[in-house]
Amino acid sequence: MKLKYPAEAFALGIVLFSRNMEEAFAAGILVILAVVFAEFLKNLLEGAVPVWSLRLCVLIGTGAIAAGAFLLGFSALGIRVDTGTWIMTAVIGLLAGKAALFGELEGDYGSIFYESGILWGFWILLGIAREFLSQGEIFGNLLLEKAPFFSQSFQSTAFGFLAAGLALAFTNGILKKRSSGTQSLLLVVPAVIFSRPFEMVTFGGVIAFIWTVGVSILLFLSVARMIRFSNAGPRFRGLPLEMLSMSFIYLILSIY
Repeated sequence: MKLKYPAEAFALGIVLFSRNMEEAFAAGILVILAVVFAEFLKNLLEGAVPVWSLRLCVLIGTGAIAAGAFLLGFSALGIRVDTGTWIMTAVIGLLAGKAALFGELEGDYGSIFYESGILWGFWILLGIAREFLSQGEIFGNLLLEKAPFFSQSFQSTAFGFLAAGLALAFTNGILKKRSSGTQSLLLVVPAVIFSRPFEMVTFGGVIAFIWTVGVSILLFLSVARMIRFSNAGPRFRGLPLEMLSMSFIYLILSIY
C-alpha cells in the first residue's frame, strides 16, 4: 500500500524543526496543511490545464503557501526565522507538492490526516525528548536543572536526521507500510547546504562550500547504495534507514 503522508516533506521538517516541542508542534501542523493544500489544488486544476502547467502551479503554489504559513506561524510564536530557514520551508512545500502530484493520495483526505497525524505525534515526542535531553525543559518549562546526560549536541542536525528516521520507521510500523518511491536526495541536498556538518578552515569561500557539500553528499550516496542490500526490517527500509545513515555521517564528519 502506498503512503498517504508526504514522507519527504515530513522528513525534512523533522530534521529542521524537532529541537523542541513548540516548533515540532507548529511545524507539524503546517506540513499537514501544505500537503492538504497541494492535493486540493491538484484536484481543482486537474483536467482544466495542461499537465506541465498543473505541476508548476501545484509546486510553486504549495512552496509559496508553505513559506508564508511558516513565516507567519513561527513569527506569531516568537520563533526566529532567518532567510535560510525561510527558504527551507519553501522546499518543504515543494516536497509536499511533489507528494500530491506523484503520490497516490487520490483525494483521500481522511487517510492523509490519519497517517500524517500519527507521524506528527512521533515528531512531537522526539522533539520533547531532544528538548529535555539538551536543557531539561519541555515546552519551555524547566523540569530538571542539571543532569550529567544533558548535552547541547542533541540540538544538532545529526540528531535531527536521527529523529526523522525514527519517526518515519515508527509510523511505518504502525501503518504496516514501507517508504517506497521516495527520493532522499531531494531533502538531503538542501539540508546539507543549509546546515553543513563541518567547515573548512584551510580554504574559504566557494572552495570550502563545494568541498563540504560534495563530501557529505558523496558519502551519503555511497552509504545509500550499500544499505539497499541490507537486511533491515520493512519499516526501516528506504527513507527511514537513509535518514539514520545521514545522522551517523553527520556525527562522524562533525568530529573533524
